[in-house]
Parts: sequence; structure tokens; C-alpha cells
Amino acid sequence: MPAAVPNSLQIRSLVALLAAASVFAVSGAGVARAAGAGTLPPHNPVANCAPAAAATGQPGLAVINLCRGSEGVGPLRLPSNWGLLTPVEQGFVLINLERVNRGLVPIVGLSPVLDQLASQGAAAGSDPSFPAGGFTGGGAIWAGASSIIAADYMWMYDDGPGASGSNLACPSTGAPGCWGHRDIILWKGTGGPLVAGGGYATSGAGASFAYVVLAGYPAAGLSFTWAQELRYFSRRPQAELAARAVSARARRRLLARRRLLARRRHGAPAVTQRHGSQGKPAQSAPGSGLTITFG
Repeated sequence: MPAAVPNSLQIRSLVALLAAASVFAVSGAGVARAAGAGTLPPHNPVANCAPAAAATGQPGLAVINLCRGSEGVGPLRLPSNWGLLTPVEQGFVLINLERVNRGLVPIVGLSPVLDQLASQGAAAGSDPSFPAGGFTGGGAIWAGASSIIAADYMWMYDDGPGASGSNLACPSTGAPGCWGHRDIILWKGTGGPLVAGGGYATSGAGASFAYVVLAGYPAAGLSFTWAQELRYFSRRPQAELAARAVSARARRRLLARRRLLARRRHGAPAVTQRHGSQGKPAQSAPGSGLTITFG
């Protein structure tokens, strides 16, 4: 039986930074990328994107596209076979779209071995484990959410500090865990192509999603690949600049919504959406759901 997913959305993250991959936490150097869009590590958004629709706990594509537009990235364009994909495959596609639409190289595909590790994490409602060896670095994320779309929103756009944030390891500005999940998804990678594993489980309270992304891991025998999915897009995914810059007025409205939501939630006994990271080597904060280790 999978562990019950809390009614309040939560995300946990685990990052292993070994040898060459230590660059991930320092400068984000790695595979060269094409001219991109949006905000990329080591830089992060100035604030969580918290439009009113996200407060329902079930943010959809419209919320994500609003948030993408606020950082100059065009809307998500899902493949024609989206409804036929498994939840794990849908999450893989979303993660790659977040990467490719910002000019980063895609993750090559899903490994059956890594899928097993991620599935164990999803079933337990916790971070997936890493293989014993055979990779140069990477990270893993877990989410208890109403849908994979909601998980993507929390990982990518609600990962910073503030009352509207869902990052348990980012209690205040400057905390080492802030934007840790987003940084994993947008990791440029070092030591070879990126390979992933995904897991999914359900319970009476919702769904559980887990992914592990590794560099330098064998790319043979993949169960699902980005290359095979490309045929289902009306046009090849690429860096997606917003059709036009968000106007200053629209930006002011978005910031006003964030402040209003923060004021409404201030002093509440429990913030409904939290996830986070802890940046001290080989340590984790109780309840933070993130450990970072340096080899």
C-alpha cells in the first residue's frame, strides 16, 4: 500500500552531488545550451508565482502558463498523445518541456532500473534512493499532489520563500533549500547525458510522484525516450520565448496577487503547499524532506 499522501501538498527532494557534479551547486556549468528563455540556475525567480487560481491546490495548465509568461517563457504545448501516456511518462514529458523550452538539452529517457527506485519512493511517499554507483551526479524529487500538473507547478513556480510557497526547506529568504527542486529539474548536467527514472502511486488522499535524474548513468535499454515522443508534437519543442513581454501593468497585478495571498496566509497554523531543501552537507533538517551531500 502506498503511503497516504497528505491533504496539504508537500514536496521532498534529495540531491546527490558527487565529484564533478559538485559544479551543479556552485555554478551550474555543464552541457552547452542553445539560446534560451526564462530564468536558469544559478539564478532563480525573484518570488513564487502565486496567482489566485493556485490557492485551490489544483493548479492547471493556465496557472503554469501564466507563471511561465511572467519569466518570459511561452506556454506549454503538450503532445497529441498526452492522454495515452502513463502518469510517469507525463511527468517526464513535462520536465523535459520545462528544460527544452528554456534552451536546455532534454533528458534522454527513462531507465527501468531507475524507474524501480523511483517507484519505491512514490509508494513510500518519500525521496527515491540512488543506485549504488555508475553515475557522476544528479538529484531526485518527490511530490504528493493532486496531479502531475500540480506537482510541476510546485516544483517549478512555488519553490521559493514566502507564505505562498510550498517549499518546506525554504522557510525564509536565503535558506539553502530555496528553489532546490527547480534547480534539479533545470540542472544542466555534468559527466554525460541525463537519464531519469519515474515512479507513481495513488492513495485515498491523492497521488505520489517521484523522479530521479542522473548524469553519466547508462542510457542503454531505456523504456521511454524523448526521441520517440517527439513525433507527437505539432512542432519540435524548442526554446519558447513568450510571444510578447508581459506588460509592466500585468507584472504589477501579479505581484499584487502574490502579496494579497501572502497576507491572507500569514499566521495560518499550516501552509497548504510546502516543499524544500536543506543545503548543509550530509545533513537534513527535520521535516524538510531534503538532504544534500558532497562527495
